[in-house]
Amino acid sequence: MTWQLAGVGRKIHREQLDSGLPEDLAAEFHSLSQWASGLPGRFGSRVTVRVVDAASLEGFFKSLFRRLSRYPAFVVEGRKYVGSDFSRVDALISESLATRAAFP
Repeated sequence: MTWQLAGVGRKIHREQLDSGLPEDLAAEFHSLSQWASGLPGRFGSRVTVRVVDAASLEGFFKSLFRRLSRYPAFVVEGRKYVGSDFSRVDALISESLATRAAFP
């Protein structure tokens, strides 16, 4: 597994705080980064995270391709979830890992 948020997480978090996000978005970003930083503890090396900024060119095209219009949005093995209930994302990850274990 390449944990893409490790080492980059603090830098991204600092950049977001420095950008002057409104309080509600800063709180949502903090919740998201807390959840993401706990992923290795919950799933170990079986999960790779890729963060894409929805405001970037890549994010724009991915949003169009995946038909996402609200954020935060998560895509786990092609299955989408939009919202801040991270337990639902954990469930998608668990289901995906169980499927992979059943069909190696």
